[in-house]
Amino acid sequence: MYELKLILESISDGALNPGEVVIKTGLPRYEVLALFHVLEGLGLVETIYSKGSHKVYQLTQKGKEVLEGLKRGDVLEIKTKAQALEA
Repeated sequence: MYELKLILESISDGALNPGEVVIKTGLPRYEVLALFHVLEGLGLVETIYSKGSHKVYQLTQKGKEVLEGLKRGDVLEIKTKAQALEA
């Protein structure tokens, strides 16, 4: 949860790419990249620029709300929808 909060805080002031987040947070690049995929899937961040493998992300409204909750110490509950697999 600590890493999640760090990443959300790092992009709360504006859009950043994962490399900039690595510099701001000191987290390993592989971890930042993986967390961005998860955050995007949860709808907490969105891609605002993409060219090749270069992406720039910003917080969504939902991401801002989650960050505020984390700052207050709220419990974060994540629910996912099960998807049917077709053979």
